[in-house]
Amino acid sequence: MTAILHAMLGKGLGGLEQVFLDYQPVLEAYAARHGGTATGLVRAGGKVALQQSGRVPPLATMPAYTDWDPVTLGAARRIVQATAPDLILSHGQRPARLMAKVAPPGAVLAICVHKPVFDVEASGPHFGRTHYVCVGRHLADLAIERGVPAQRVHFVPNAVKPPTTVATPFRDGVCSPRIVAAGRLHPKKGFDVLIAALALLRNGWEGFGGQAFDCEIAGEGDERAKLEGLIAKHNLGGRVRLVGWRGDVSGFLATGDVFAFPSYQEGFPLVLLEAMAVGLPVVSAAIPGPVEMIEAGADGVLVPPGDPAALAQALAGLIATPQKACALGVAARAKVLADYGPQSLQRRLDAVLDLMLGRT
Repeated sequence: MTAILHAMLGKGLGGLEQVFLDYQPVLEAYAARHGGTATGLVRAGGKVALQQSGRVPPLATMPAYTDWDPVTLGAARRIVQATAPDLILSHGQRPARLMAKVAPPGAVLAICVHKPVFDVEASGPHFGRTHYVCVGRHLADLAIERGVPAQRVHFVPNAVKPPTTVATPFRDGVCSPRIVAAGRLHPKKGFDVLIAALALLRNGWEGFGGQAFDCEIAGEGDERAKLEGLIAKHNLGGRVRLVGWRGDVSGFLATGDVFAFPSYQEGFPLVLLEAMAVGLPVVSAAIPGPVEMIEAGADGVLVPPGDPAALAQALAGLIATPQKACALGVAARAKVLADYGPQSLQRRLDAVLDLMLGRT
C-alpha cells in the first residue's frame, strides 16, 4: 500500500502550479495501483484551490504563512497525520522546508525543482533522504554539482496536453504577420528585449527594410507599467499590445504566425512547449531549458539572450521565409507530441516513483 502527499503552496496559477496539476492524476493512478491514495495539498484561498474547487477527488487545503509559524506548522502536522504518507513530493522551497519538519521518520522526501535557485540539504536529520525531481536536465546537473548524489537526482521534463487548436502560420500570404508571446510580466522574462527588437523590426536595419507586423503579449505582472512605457517610448502603441492573462493559452498562441520567447532564466518552460505544440515557428533565447527543447534550425531558432538585434534579425528571417518557418513549426509540433505529452510524463514519473520508493 502506497500513500503519497503531494504539496504545492503557491498563490497563483503559473507554470509551477500547472506542473503540480499535471502530476496529480499521475500520482493518483500510481498510488491506486499500489492500493493507496495520493493527496494533493494546496494553499487555502490560492488560485489553484479556487479553480479546482469542484475537483474529484478534492484537493486538500491548508494555510501557508511561513514554513515556521505555529498555524502553518500545525496544519501541516495534521495533514501528515491524516495521510500517513510513504512519500512527500513538494513543489517549491516553502512546502519542502515545511514538510521536512513534520514528515514521518520513514517517509521519502522529494522536491520538484523548477528553477536554478533551490535548497540542497547539507546536514540535519533528513540528510541523505531527499530526492530531487528536476524539470530540466540543467537543473539535474546543478543538483549534482551542489553535492546531491546522482542516484537521488531525477530528470522528468514538463509536458503539455495535445492542443485542440493548431496554428496555421502565414496563411493566405498574410502581409502583416502576427507575433505572439506569453508569460509573467517579470524582468527575467525579457519582454523589454522583445519590445526593443520589435522597434528595430519596424524601423529596418543592416539591409532589412521596415517590417509590418502586430504583436500581442499575454500575461500580467509587476512589469506592466514599465513595458507600457517602453511601448510608448518606441512609438509601438499601434502594433504591440499587452493583453493580460488568457484562459486558453494554446488558443491564443494558435492565432499567431511566430512565437517569441526572450527569457533570461527558465526551468523547462510550459509556454514554449505549448507554442511548439500548436505548430508555431519559435524564436527563443538560447538559455538552459529552451536549448534542451529546441534543435536550432530543425524545429526552432535560438538567439543570444538579452540581444534585441539578434532577436529582430531572427524574427525578420522567419517572416521573410514563411515556407521554412512553417516547416520549423511542423517539426516542433511533432517533437512535442512525441516526447512531451501526458503519456511521456506518466511513463517518466512512474519510473522515478518506483526508484524513490525502492521498487526498482
